[in-house]
Amino acid sequence: MSESRTTNRLLRRAGNLPAHLGLAAVCLVLLVPLYWMVTTALKPLQEALATPPTLWPHHPAFSNFVEALRQAPFARYLANTVLTAVLTGVGNVVIGSLAGYALARGRFRGRGALLAFVLASVMVPAEATFIPNYVTIRDLGWYDSYLALVMPWLVGAFSVFLYRQSFHSLPESLLEAARLDGCSEFRMFRSVAFPLVRTTSLTVFVLSFVWTWNALLWPLLVTSRPELRVLQLGLTAFQTEGGVYVNLLMAATVLSVAPVLVLFATSQRLVISGIAEGALK
Repeated sequence: MSESRTTNRLLRRAGNLPAHLGLAAVCLVLLVPLYWMVTTALKPLQEALATPPTLWPHHPAFSNFVEALRQAPFARYLANTVLTAVLTGVGNVVIGSLAGYALARGRFRGRGALLAFVLASVMVPAEATFIPNYVTIRDLGWYDSYLALVMPWLVGAFSVFLYRQSFHSLPESLLEAARLDGCSEFRMFRSVAFPLVRTTSLTVFVLSFVWTWNALLWPLLVTSRPELRVLQLGLTAFQTEGGVYVNLLMAATVLSVAPVLVLFATSQRLVISGIAEGALK
């Protein structure tokens, strides 16, 4: 019996081998840009511009990272990016959870239509909202300020939808018991429902954080002062009239990408779990 089970297990693994090989090949292709970025960051300028290019630096120049920090006020750009990304992530967690709870547990007229509007908003690209958001920011007098970088993205439709699905899946008996104990609706949300959707909260925060961290077009549109630049805009400091210092640009890019890679690597399992739960519930 045990031999039969072992044979079946081996056959299943052998059947999955082509799929695993295909996925491994796709992963290798996707890792090529990351590999090229890191190796170029370690090359002297002449080697980085050499033709044909070298696959690995002959003399790794770790000083490129130090020089990249000297070329631009990297610390200021990093602080601006962290500030806007954290505020956006927290805003999506707080506002998205409140809105999602209302859509999942509230009883009011038009709830279905409002949910349909949220779902429709998920399909609208963020770039399609830039012009109306820019006009609003300008009319409010927030142009060229931190408010312009943060306010339009404090909550997103996808965050609301994920929270709605998570709150909708909670057992009704649990919330009913809280009502019988005299909990108000807000206390029930704060003390009972919200702690039970921690995975969704982490997912929403990480996705919002990463999206804001990588944003380029919106900061370019609403800021002009150098002291308000975020990392993605700061990378343009390595483009001069004499050309692009491609090795320093790649070194700065490595420094800007590293925090996001660490964040996602440490939380990817929970993030994927949160997205899957929100989609299936």
